[in-house]
Amino acid sequence: MSTTLPDTLTPADPAAGTAQPVLALDLVPDPAVLPSLAELAEASEEAGLGALTLSDGPLHPIHAASYLAPLTSRIALLARTDAVHVEPFHLATQLMSLDHISHGRAGWLLRAETDPQAAAAVGRETLPAAARAREAGDVLTASRLVWDSWAEDAVVRDADRGLYLDASRLQYADFQGETFSVRGPAITPRSPQGLLPVLVADADRADVGDRVATELADGRALDVPLAPGVGAEELAAQITRALNTAATAPATEGAFAAVRLVRLVGTPADADPAALRALLTELVERLAVGATVAPPPAAGARLRDQLGLPVPAFHADPARRADRARTHDSASTPDSTRTPVKETA
Repeated sequence: MSTTLPDTLTPADPAAGTAQPVLALDLVPDPAVLPSLAELAEASEEAGLGALTLSDGPLHPIHAASYLAPLTSRIALLARTDAVHVEPFHLATQLMSLDHISHGRAGWLLRAETDPQAAAAVGRETLPAAARAREAGDVLTASRLVWDSWAEDAVVRDADRGLYLDASRLQYADFQGETFSVRGPAITPRSPQGLLPVLVADADRADVGDRVATELADGRALDVPLAPGVGAEELAAQITRALNTAATAPATEGAFAAVRLVRLVGTPADADPAALRALLTELVERLAVGATVAPPPAAGARLRDQLGLPVPAFHADPARRADRARTHDSASTPDSTRTPVKETA
């Protein structure tokens, strides 16, 4: 059975946060065009966009976001990456590191890989829909426990006492899922946001399952295609219609999480940065007239700030304190273990 999150680690209330979603541009990173990727990121930031989403491509999204973090200062960076065929502990700490590198501008667009080649690459088999959704939910839950394993004041740096950290302010994740366990704590101090925002894009909703998309994630990324040759006026109208449709969708069409992000998808990696900057600048200006999306982020703003989500406080659990003696069994348990899954699609 999966560990249950305490109330302070549960996703944001659908009614919480800013009324305006953050405007984002999706890019697919490729090592062959890294300079172009940097130019597109800078053009997006200068145009006033709130975020970039980096999707799986020839270069891993977390690596691409880490590359862009020191080249930007205001725009948020969300890695759209798999939660199934991964080592959960490593994924959680990589995302924490991205949050440190970007000074709190990191987020996770959670997806669940369905490609048999991706499963085979890590010695696994493709999971059926129910098992895939369960796995994605377990990895998300485990990640939040890892992110919350260091208190804000755990690092003391007391040279006189030769003390770097206060072990009583660390705790184990102690997560047990269906196919893996994570002991923790993280190898990285608590990141600026504490818990990174986790969203699900429309393109990934079916694969991650309803529970992750509507109950566990912090919100929805509404996908809007960026068609070749489209103008700012037409694109602004398209975004407005999509948001109105999302806001008025009847309950019979299924539950939907709050729209936190509007994601423009379809930008080629070799797009002209100057032309993109001009298009996005006009788009931001048009959307600002009706306060359709959140305003451009201020310097130093964290992604949770942009989304209107409070930064959660450390949830201290005495039963998981890292300075307490552990049983022999748990003391010999690695940070994370995974049980092979033999289920097939």
